Amino acid sequence: MLAALLMAAATVTGTGAAPAAAETRFTPGPCWFTVPEGEAALCGTVAVAERRDRPNSRSLRLPVAVLLSTARQPAPDPVLFLEGGPGASPFGSGEATEERMEVWWELSAPFRRTRNLILFDPRGVGRAEPDTDCPELDAAGATRRTRPVTREQRAAAERTAVAACAARLGAAGLDGTQFSTPVAAEDALDVVTALGAQRVNLFAVSYGTRVGLEILRRQGTRVRTAVFDSVYPPDVNAQEETAWLAQRAYRRLFDDCAANRGCRSSFPDLEKRFLDLVERLDRNPVDLVVGDHETRRALRLSGGSAIAAGLEAMAISEAVPTVPAMIDSAIRGQYAAMAEWAPTNWLGDPEIADGLAFSVECRESVNPAEPAKRADGARRFPPYGIVAVDDPGQRVCRLWPAGHQEPAERLPVASPVPVLLLSGAYDPVTPPDWGDRAAATLPKSRHLVFRAASHIVTSSEDCALAAAVNFVEQESIPATVCPGAARPPVFERP
Repeated sequence: MLAALLMAAATVTGTGAAPAAAETRFTPGPCWFTVPEGEAALCGTVAVAERRDRPNSRSLRLPVAVLLSTARQPAPDPVLFLEGGPGASPFGSGEATEERMEVWWELSAPFRRTRNLILFDPRGVGRAEPDTDCPELDAAGATRRTRPVTREQRAAAERTAVAACAARLGAAGLDGTQFSTPVAAEDALDVVTALGAQRVNLFAVSYGTRVGLEILRRQGTRVRTAVFDSVYPPDVNAQEETAWLAQRAYRRLFDDCAANRGCRSSFPDLEKRFLDLVERLDRNPVDLVVGDHETRRALRLSGGSAIAAGLEAMAISEAVPTVPAMIDSAIRGQYAAMAEWAPTNWLGDPEIADGLAFSVECRESVNPAEPAKRADGARRFPPYGIVAVDDPGQRVCRLWPAGHQEPAERLPVASPVPVLLLSGAYDPVTPPDWGDRAAATLPKSRHLVFRAASHIVTSSEDCALAAAVNFVEQESIPATVCPGAARPPVFERP
């Protein structure tokens, strides 16, 4: 019933209708990566309108690579990959591109037995136009320091860098309002259209799942199947749920350790001892120098950064089994392992298009977040709310020119398209609860939760990828698929 009401609402409000189509075209060009012997790729650019509401809007070129199927007659509906972020490129950057593409050739091979697979850089990302990177932030964070900077010093340096980047991009004609999830969804469909496909299969991860859901909302009839890995539905606001996200991940860890005889005996009373550690570090932070000669940095390990370090580790499936031992070592005053996972807290990431990321996050997460809900989460889930104390989002968004999100964009997405949802039980970014939430209005959906996995399940669980391939082929998967998904992690012991 809820799904039917939402689909009717989309028709009435117009959220399901696509804007007037702009001319799209694909221009072939050389590939910017090595194509392995025996494989084939079609590379080039697709031109999309910067503004679809203006007939004479300039075009932006998006780099596109089609990894061609090994079938003699590929199916007419390719697989379109939607990268996460926002602001990440599926191709990587610089020297990492070759390594990333080697992974793509291997990962995509099962899909390409019957279909082509499309990769592309969204507008403002990687090689796409316009360039929205903020090297000013990279420079601020990369400065070598022998002592940790204070929160106030870091905030001042970031404000200067963000303001300089916003001014530079503004002077170059960048319109920050033209970076949003709805625009990303229309660009993705333009890529498909320019390549001559009428229908498509979506394979999306993390933030890309929000773009994929918006595609279902706007032009769901063009989607044959969708696989959404680490689901980020539009009706949740991560800024409002920061404390709960942290508490939920740690609750999973402590419960699993207590239920496992080996973990329980090696790390008794792990939760109580961890909370004592957080309180102790909050009162008396520890200054450390971590990393080797190339990556050496000064770090102040506080209670908040200890919580954040565990979350960073739990976001990587392969690292989850090491987290109890990491916590135990820190409790005993051996901070090296925890310090390696502790985030720098500096804005700026060479792998992310900062300007695009700020535009989307300010428009759709930071600015719409209700302060009362943020404060309520911190009160309900102590001490995990302290991870948001130094959140730079609000100070960035006061300086960054972003668009305004329409309320209809925050409605759940209802669609009759067959959808496979994948979640990792340890995911501190997009928890399984959000997959359940999305599934409530997707009547032909199936949600698989992998108990030992975390963010982006298909990167660590072979069965998850196999299930995705099977789902695209058959539009369904057997009820008994991936029986090992229910097994909890096997924790490392001293």
